[in-house]
Amino acid sequence: MLRRFAKLTISLGLGLVDRLQPRRAGRGVVLYYHAVPGRHRHRFARQMDQLRKRVQPWALDQEPPRAAHWVGISFDDAYVSVLENAVPALLERGLPFTVFVPTGSLGDRPRWIRSPAHPLWNEQVMSKADLRKLVRLPGVTIGSHTVNHPRLTRLTPGELESELRGSKAALEDLVERSVELLSFPHGDWNEAVVEAARAAGYKRLFGIQPACLDGGPLPPVVGRVAVEPDEFLLELLLKLRGCYRWLARGSEFQTKGQGE
Repeated sequence: MLRRFAKLTISLGLGLVDRLQPRRAGRGVVLYYHAVPGRHRHRFARQMDQLRKRVQPWALDQEPPRAAHWVGISFDDAYVSVLENAVPALLERGLPFTVFVPTGSLGDRPRWIRSPAHPLWNEQVMSKADLRKLVRLPGVTIGSHTVNHPRLTRLTPGELESELRGSKAALEDLVERSVELLSFPHGDWNEAVVEAARAAGYKRLFGIQPACLDGGPLPPVVGRVAVEPDEFLLELLLKLRGCYRWLARGSEFQTKGQGE
């Protein structure tokens, strides 16, 4: 909790600095969630109320909007709790969102989580039937989260290709539409992984380092800001404004002028 408040304090200071510096372009961020437990269903809905009131929503498969502040919403791991507790709030508010799916765990618990002590141990990944229903809903984009959720930089070239192409092919067969977005498991990537993803047919790639987007061309790997459904309102508002970008510490995917 102490570390959480320290991050909040630094981000609040950055937000105050931002207010003193006029910007010529809009600013965008991409949020990413994992699970949305039932006990946090209403808090998540309140977060979406704040988001809809304060920023322009962005569908991640589209070009960024021309707005002062815009935000994309994404979910990694395709948990059933998201389908049950987040999707109704998103649909009710007309907010577009993307779900990144690990195809090797469909209808099963997340196989990459190996400790019963992990807070997401009891989560379940959506089934094929769940995804077929989900993709028919308005504002939904399905993306890949590989097959087995590995650290991609540790794989052989053949294993890497299998993870990237296998997940894409399985999802396209399942949802009957092109799958062109990819979220890197664990945020683990390098130049070789990016090249392999492009060769496999992915057109937009996402990591997990917080970043701001300035309305220009998107970076090769789009950074995202982690959000929990039970966060303080101030935390959420600062994240919507890109004030947690300092955590990236100048990561290589940030384009010139972003996240400084």
